[in-house]
Amino acid sequence: MTVRVSHNELSRFVKEAFMAVGTPEEYANIVADHLVLANLRGVDSHGVIRLPNYIRGIMEGYINPKPQIKIIKDSPWLTLLDGDRGIGHAVAAKATEIAINKAKNLGLGVIGIRNIRHIGMLAYYVLKIVNNNMLGFVAVNASPAIGLPGFKKPITGNNPLAMGFPVKNGEPIVLDMALSVVARGKIMVALKRGERIPEGWALSKDGKPTTDPKEAYEGILLPIGGYKGLGLAIVMDMLCGILVGGGKYSLKVQRVWWFDQGGVLIVALKLDNFMTYEEYFSIVNEYIKTLKSMPTSEGTEVVLPGEPELRIFNERIQKGIPIDDEVFKEFKLLAEKLGIRPLTALT
Repeated sequence: MTVRVSHNELSRFVKEAFMAVGTPEEYANIVADHLVLANLRGVDSHGVIRLPNYIRGIMEGYINPKPQIKIIKDSPWLTLLDGDRGIGHAVAAKATEIAINKAKNLGLGVIGIRNIRHIGMLAYYVLKIVNNNMLGFVAVNASPAIGLPGFKKPITGNNPLAMGFPVKNGEPIVLDMALSVVARGKIMVALKRGERIPEGWALSKDGKPTTDPKEAYEGILLPIGGYKGLGLAIVMDMLCGILVGGGKYSLKVQRVWWFDQGGVLIVALKLDNFMTYEEYFSIVNEYIKTLKSMPTSEGTEVVLPGEPELRIFNERIQKGIPIDDEVFKEFKLLAEKLGIRPLTALT
């Protein structure tokens, strides 16, 4: 069973929870905006379901709610930052602003971040870049999660990436995906709901296929495309973990609910490096129109990256965000613990 909560009420609750454990209001606003947007877009695995664990991470000293972001290296087009174990959403949002400003000045902004905690839904940062009429790219490496059938341990992270392109007078094209068949957060959602997971998502810790979310969470996620997906995850691990993260590849990243990130790469690129904006938007609009007009069987349509999330967003912004009863009860206990006003459901 679920209850519905307005996005404004949910944002208020998340903000107050973070401020109650010492997060500055500016950062609490960023995290609340981020987590609620994830739920609005249907990415529930990266939304408010993670709130109790982020709060626990702060209270136990693993996440720094007041990070002092430091510059390790700086040039006109590239900056490497130390995130000071900071709450990842806020640090990465600040880094995204730097990338955008560099790209406005020079056509390209590249930001790397080390020593940072979980940054959540990557589309959040890509959308900020795309809304400035730039191409956006964000990638991270994460704790060990994926392997192939027969493996007894995961050998690299699901190492997600996101990329977005602006569209004139339309919604941007935004791809945001992990390199596992599903993100571990979706297994977490199934575990909380007491649901089985589809076959082909994960392996048990002895390397056998499983539909049990507990076995899957304790086991190994399967990569997209088999060995090809595993290969892509490995090279992303090298890019974000070794090159950007300073050697913190996935096997060196801790696996906990509020897990560490090895390294974060954020890129903003002005499109007029290649062609005028007028040319770009003309071709993109033609491209989208052509894709949408391709023949399909009855009941099938060409769906572009970002479209499913937009449809869910439009529905949830009007009807509210569904929250599982168990999660809602967990939020009630959290409110009592933190001394904040409890979350109120829509009637």
